[in-house]
Amino acid sequence: MAEENYEDIWEIVSKAFPSLTREEFDKLVDDVYQKAKSFLTRRAAAMIVARNLGVDTSQIAYPPIIGRLLEVGPVKMSKGREGETPYVLFSIVNTEERIPCVAFGDHHIRLLKESDDKVLRLRKYLKVKLRKYTLVKVTENSIIEILDDNLLPPITELKPAWAESLKEMKQQGGTYLVKVLVIDETILDREVCPICGRPLEFREEGYYCPEHGQVEPERKKYWRFIISDSSGTFPAISFVDPPVPSVLDRLVVLKGYFKGDELQIKKFYWVSEEEIV
Repeated sequence: MAEENYEDIWEIVSKAFPSLTREEFDKLVDDVYQKAKSFLTRRAAAMIVARNLGVDTSQIAYPPIIGRLLEVGPVKMSKGREGETPYVLFSIVNTEERIPCVAFGDHHIRLLKESDDKVLRLRKYLKVKLRKYTLVKVTENSIIEILDDNLLPPITELKPAWAESLKEMKQQGGTYLVKVLVIDETILDREVCPICGRPLEFREEGYYCPEHGQVEPERKKYWRFIISDSSGTFPAISFVDPPVPSVLDRLVVLKGYFKGDELQIKKFYWVSEEEIV
């Protein structure tokens, strides 16, 4: 955007102050610019005028980010001067890219945990430059909104959400969608967390969930698969029910991530009507 262009700032200000004319706004901008034109562009002067009028211009520096929620990690704790703050790593995806993010605060975490695949808008965020990528930081003062589902295509139609193959999925790390053939299937049962469905660890005191601590276990079915595509054959595990009683010898579209050599299935999107082999 050209340094002298501030049409987007005027658009925000005009919505907040409908009675303010463009001529009046331009004069306010010019007054600020003339006071320190050796250090300002007219765009910067427009941002100062907007700020002085009480208009939030943070979205000018960091425009809102819109994408479907692809994954949410486990809750962790960040230690600071004011004590511990919960946070989660998460990713959103749109038609152009997948965006790694981190969110702090109970409110954001609750919203994210309940918003799988939903269209979200992030506002008033920060950006943190890491060694290999840039992380979008959603602070407790940031805003996460759930938008109309029709604003983006379904997640299965968003190319950045997909892995080219199981092998690439394992190498890249993180959550992806992938299409595979199920060549073996076993149904078992075990103790899981009644809150999140994760498998529990047994200690002397009782059963422990990695996220929710000591809980009263719930016995639930789970599935072990062997899945395959042109890149190789891998074991997989699912604690979510497949959409049909058996997916053996069928093509499936699923979402998951690798933990070691085993694919952790988070969601099934599609199963072929007929057996492939």
